Amino acid sequence: MIKARNKKLSMLLVLAMLMTMFVGVGTASAASIEYDPINTPSYSTSTTPQSVDAQVLIDVDDAIVFANKTSIVTVKLPSNVEFVVGSSKVYLTEVVDKADLTATADIKSSGAADLYVVAGAVSGGMKLLLTFEGLVVKSGSGDLNVTMLAPSGSAFPSGSITIAKISGKGSVQLMAGNKATFGDNGGYIDGITIAEASAGTLEEGDEITFKLPKGFKWDDNFIAIGGGWGFDGYSNFHDDSGNDFDFWTDENGRELVVKIYNLPGTTQAGRITVGTDGFGLLPSDQWYPYIIVEDNAKFGDITVDVSSTNDKGPDGEIVVATYGDYGVKVVEGTSEEVYAGRTEQELGKFYIEEGIAASLIADRTIYLELPKGVKWVEYPTVDVEDGDLIIDDSEWVEVSNSSDRKIKITVDDFSAEASKLVFKKMEVKIAPSFEGPLDITVSGNAGAEGTVTVAECIKPITVKAENPTKVEIGAMNQKAGDILIIENIAEGIFDGEYNRIEITLPRGIYFASEPKVEVEEGDLEIDDVDLEDSAFNKDGALVITIDYASSKKSIIRISDVFLTVDRTVPEGKVLAKFEGALSYGFEEYDNEVEYIKAILNDESVGSTAFVNWATDESIGSVEIATTITPSQGGYAKFVIGSNIYEVGAVPYVMDAVPYIKDSRSYVPMRYLAQMLGAEVTWEQADQTVTLSNGEVTAVFTIGST
Repeated sequence: MIKARNKKLSMLLVLAMLMTMFVGVGTASAASIEYDPINTPSYSTSTTPQSVDAQVLIDVDDAIVFANKTSIVTVKLPSNVEFVVGSSKVYLTEVVDKADLTATADIKSSGAADLYVVAGAVSGGMKLLLTFEGLVVKSGSGDLNVTMLAPSGSAFPSGSITIAKISGKGSVQLMAGNKATFGDNGGYIDGITIAEASAGTLEEGDEITFKLPKGFKWDDNFIAIGGGWGFDGYSNFHDDSGNDFDFWTDENGRELVVKIYNLPGTTQAGRITVGTDGFGLLPSDQWYPYIIVEDNAKFGDITVDVSSTNDKGPDGEIVVATYGDYGVKVVEGTSEEVYAGRTEQELGKFYIEEGIAASLIADRTIYLELPKGVKWVEYPTVDVEDGDLIIDDSEWVEVSNSSDRKIKITVDDFSAEASKLVFKKMEVKIAPSFEGPLDITVSGNAGAEGTVTVAECIKPITVKAENPTKVEIGAMNQKAGDILIIENIAEGIFDGEYNRIEITLPRGIYFASEPKVEVEEGDLEIDDVDLEDSAFNKDGALVITIDYASSKKSIIRISDVFLTVDRTVPEGKVLAKFEGALSYGFEEYDNEVEYIKAILNDESVGSTAFVNWATDESIGSVEIATTITPSQGGYAKFVIGSNIYEVGAVPYVMDAVPYIKDSRSYVPMRYLAQMLGAEVTWEQADQTVTLSNGEVTAVFTIGST
């Protein structure tokens, strides 16, 4: 294998640095299932099955939760509601069919039904529609809640869902259309329907009042009112005969009153819709109810209170619209824990929410930018959580000259309903030096701006030095501090093909001998330890090769670190640097030509034991010593039998030891001379040792007295 280990060498080989991107795969752990009632019809108590269906949208974040198994959930009705044989039905259907998945429902008793999803290898977002048809509401009032009971192993969650409202009196159902959204100018709403549970409930002469909250009033322009079912053909816009219904508003405009004048004599239940287009004669929206917004209106849902002069008539509240302001919010969702030096790190989700419809501007751009040291690997999936705005998440584009940090997408259309978009399934690769909150900055001219935190990044490795020392310039074999490599997580250090840890010293400083390297804690295993030449120095790099990664957090201690310091080294810190490396595996390519192309295009396939993507960035440095100028005075201490001597209380190491012979003490001349600031030379030919400090020279001959 051929490797390029430093940035300077790589820059000589390549013309531009273009980092390879690895596409990650989403996991089931991020998936969720939510139950969302589409509409909550108003039911009155009756022994007759309800004529309006209740529906629940089951929103599945990722269908992988259903994969390769059968998931079951039981729907349990409250005691005052039941299924009736022959009339009641429960359906579970896919909104959009997904291959290799089947959804069914089966009524098990008068109070329970089972839902089944049988799936093979499926994934991706999906929606299921749960429909309750022909429920019988025997008694009660308020919320009609069903309970979802899921056994262990099922993808479905347990919980409670409000599927309808039960009126305190009367035997009619009250239902709004799609909820409108508008701002200060007000707007039209969908029709409001009043449906009989049984024929004869509504009567001629009934007055039904629709009252708005403070800050809103009804426009008094014409509203089309039409009948259906048993009231089919009855309306308030007959050309040649009297109208069957009429309406007016009170003096302050908050109350809209509908009066019934004529009804047919029929045994079939009827319904009346205030604001209907069922006759094919109406303009697109002009004859629907219109709500005017006043200065004292408050933002939020607009709830209409409905009452009747008929005790069996409608009595309840329905939400018909939301009043808001043009504007877009960028909202934090979830935050994940991610690791520096890793790729395919999945981020949390965030939201972009419109205040009202059309707040995001069509044909404009949304930008998402990552912080320095983080690059995109997998662009966001964009789903619609509320509303109707669709963004095609296959259209993300990288912004040029952004180092893979910034992407953009265009909003194609205005929304017709205020929309909430969720951005999720994002993956990134993170530089070894990055740490702390990982934020995405949202900007652009579409109207969305803000910053959200989507992850917290921690470093898998901490490096530090213990007991740094002072080392003299121009001296050899000087002890430095220990180096600790501490895993903060299991497998913080990698094994495999790219399993090297390379520690280098500054120019002019090298390892006097191979340090001791051992696993002090945990179960990581080291394969080999070597000294190699660095870019600056002979024996200037300590290389540790990992055999097996840890399953328990481990600590590597590097001790017995002895340094030789060249005379050219300035005073200052001695930093041991943990090098990055861009590796180019020759065996990855078909031939030498393809290999050379990979180098020129910077298509690196690996790095060091600290990162799992191609980068030559260091994880950091530690201070193991400080260089000082040798003192011109003080004392030196040599101990008989010890290879450690001291100069001014600073310890140094010799390759020989002082000894006593014939009552005389002998000290290694080289170290004594260096302590005195003299240069030592040995002449083999004439067996002489020469000491010189630039001013005085002394020559000693072996064997001569």
